[in-house]
Amino acid sequence: MVGKLYIVGAGLSSDLVTLRGIRILKGSDVVFMDSYTSILTNSDLESIIGKRIIKLRRADLEERFEDVLFKPVLQGLNVALIVPGNPLDATTHVSLVVEAYRRNIAFEVVPAPGIIPNALSMSGLMVYKIGKITTLTYPKNGFLSDYPYDVIKDNDLRNLHTVLLLEIDVENDVVMDIRDAVDILLKLEDMRMEGVISIDRKAVAVSGLGGPNQRICFNSLDKLKTLPEHSGPHTLVLTSPKLHFMEEDALKALST
Repeated sequence: MVGKLYIVGAGLSSDLVTLRGIRILKGSDVVFMDSYTSILTNSDLESIIGKRIIKLRRADLEERFEDVLFKPVLQGLNVALIVPGNPLDATTHVSLVVEAYRRNIAFEVVPAPGIIPNALSMSGLMVYKIGKITTLTYPKNGFLSDYPYDVIKDNDLRNLHTVLLLEIDVENDVVMDIRDAVDILLKLEDMRMEGVISIDRKAVAVSGLGGPNQRICFNSLDKLKTLPEHSGPHTLVLTSPKLHFMEEDALKALST
């Protein structure tokens, strides 16, 4: 008898896992957790489900997924993979679903709240004004990608908000914070000099969203740069050039 692969969203914090997700995790024979694509705050899932959770690295998910995930399923076990946030927001997990489909392996995806669109909605910004999303990264081999600059510029032209996902590399202990993100944005402006980024541009700094100590702060980039350190993951939302009056009021009410 063949088992089943479950890809279970853990939400933004371990206490945001859905009731369906908890039921599936308790009933699974083997439970893994993705410790590569993001950080899960308030992670006490082992005590909640009463099972040992085995953490997987990038190579396990991208290179050894057949042996690690698929082989036990084909041997008749029900295998659960816990994913921080919403399961299919990352291409790594979409690829797993595609590979399972190609091999006729039964699977089920259990959704949960992710950074998109909650970085906007929990800040008071209107979801239908979300523009193209991009990731802000550190320079690699001396090269700083200016692609995020083009995304911001294009979103600005359409009066849309830009969600900047800040680089995370858990295995190498890389978690970009708000301060570094602002510095990189200003460097991009120095490179391009098209007037897209300025120190007084307004943005929302989101840290540890969904956790017990989440921080949502709406201010100018120069003020956000001086925020005290905070646990991640971090997201920076550059607000649209013209805000709706309801957004302005909501930002004041929800900003901490």
